[in-house]
Amino acid sequence: MSDGLDGSAAPLFEIESPDRLLLNTPVVIALGNAFRLFEKTGQDLNNFDVRIAERRKENGEDEDGVDTIGIAFSAKLPPRQKGLGNASRLGRSIMYIASRTAGEMLRERGSR
Repeated sequence: MSDGLDGSAAPLFEIESPDRLLLNTPVVIALGNAFRLFEKTGQDLNNFDVRIAERRKENGEDEDGVDTIGIAFSAKLPPRQKGLGNASRLGRSIMYIASRTAGEMLRERGSR
């Protein structure tokens, strides 16, 4: 059984208090890598929300059959604009998929 030191059993993050969030090491590495890749797109980070989520093989979210971390840069909608999916004029949403144990980038998915 894993002790969580390799990131396999440890939670991705813990809310320690209303003003304190603890991220495990692979998440920090993955977030840094995802941000560097996102910077290369030339899009303004201020136009995006960033979401971090577990992608579990058990629920079919990760098609390669391994537990991974998903880091999504979701384009915000301009004020008073409504839309579904990637309808924003402010940018193109993108998700980076990273290893849950080491944080290295495995692949990316972009919206059209």
